This record gives sequence, structure tokens and C-alpha cells, in this order.
Amino acid sequence: MTEETPDGYGKTIQSIESALEVVEVIRQKERAGVTEIANELDRSKSTIHHYVTTLTKHDYLDKVDGEYQLSLRFLTLGGQVREREQLYHLGKDNVEELAQETGEQVRLIVERNGSGITLYQATGDRVTKPITHVGSIEELYCTAAGKVFLAELSDEELDSYLDEVSFTPYTEKTITDGDALRAELEEIRDRGVAFDDEERYEGYRCVAAAISTEKRELFGALSVSAPVKRMGEERFRTDVPNQLQNVAGVVEINTTYSEWTDVL
Repeated sequence: MTEETPDGYGKTIQSIESALEVVEVIRQKERAGVTEIANELDRSKSTIHHYVTTLTKHDYLDKVDGEYQLSLRFLTLGGQVREREQLYHLGKDNVEELAQETGEQVRLIVERNGSGITLYQATGDRVTKPITHVGSIEELYCTAAGKVFLAELSDEELDSYLDEVSFTPYTEKTITDGDALRAELEEIRDRGVAFDDEERYEGYRCVAAAISTEKRELFGALSVSAPVKRMGEERFRTDVPNQLQNVAGVVEINTTYSEWTDVL
């Protein structure tokens, strides 16, 4: 069975869409059984069983104790995709250095299809358990890096985003009002850094800065995250932002040099 896409340029295959929905549920839950997936997608257990059996046969899922989880095949695909990202190659060494300098979790983040995706991350000696992983997908409105991307949108683009977004209150501090978000984005444009004060993960603060190309086009974002107990006001508002902007500037220089050498 096929289905027209909204743009009218082609058709989608419903069975493939359903298989991808199954994969997405398992990704979000990390591990799930047939009944849980069926309830989540409002499908019959027999239908879901066909999908997970097929995905397992082709090594996209592993079955563990009666439940299903994503297999390492996705690591192979993700690693191949990441290798083609120029920002990964230009910024990963700087991420490692900043993680060692701050002792905290540092990430390179890109925006794709209205979400922030962790392209690369490193942890300093203060971190015992990172709050995200490579490939983590996060909404834009409640993360520091996400706000960096939103701050670059035109008024028309931001209007469109706000018309479509569904605000989820992850914590008591999550912004769930479009006008409040607009006001904060104006501040980000003025100061050059964005803050997430326990808005996505309770007990954690994050600071992010933009990485731009020589033509001032947004290339990605660099962020530092830490528990509130290690990220006091001065460190959160002044020290880490200064460190971030210095490193982001170095990555931008690397980006400019790369563009220049590509021309030669």
C-alpha cells in the first residue's frame, strides 16, 4: 500500500513507514517487547511481531530476554554518515580539549529536520555518566544548542516553527510559551551564547555557542553541560561562555581554512 507525500512529488510505502515507526519506538525506549510496541503504535501484536521478526532477521534488531533493542548495525550506518560531516572532522579535537579543560561533557551538535543531533561528544574527568550519547536527538526549544539554531531563523521561519512545535514540559523550567521563547532568542542574538537552565534535564545546566562559516552561515553548535552543583552562576553565566566562544572561534578558523584549501 502506498501513500501520497504532502509535496505531491512521490509516494511513500506504508509498510516501510510502519517498520520505521517500530524502530523509533524501540530507540526511544531502548528496549521493548511486542505488546509494548503494539500499544504504543495502536497496532495488533501479530502485525508488530511480523515487523520485529523481519528486522531481527536482517540484523537491525537484537532480541534479549523477550524484548527487542537496536543492533550494532545502526552503529555501522551512523559511523558512515558521520564520516561525511565536515564539522566532525574539523571540531572533534577541539571538543576533546575543551572536555579536558572543563572536566565536563562537551558536544558538537548539528540541526537536522527541526531537531538537534549530537554529532560528537567527549567527557572530562568530572563526568561519571553522560546525559546524552552520540546520535542523541533533542528538541530545539528546550536545549542551549537548539536555541542557538532557532536564534538564526528569520521571523517567518520562526513563526512557522512555533506553529508546528508541540511544547513538552520536560522539567518545571522548560519553556512552553512561544512569546517567552522569542524573548530569549533576542537575548541570544545579543550576547552570542545560549543557556539551558535545567530546561531539558533536571539538575543539569548547559551553555552553547554557534559555529559559523566564513560567510557567517550557521555550521553547528558547541555545548558544555554539567550538574547544577558544579555549574554555579559565575561559571554558568561567565566562565564557561568565555571558554566556549574561544573554542568555537578556533573551529570557525579551521572551517575557513578548510574552505580556502578546498578552492586551491
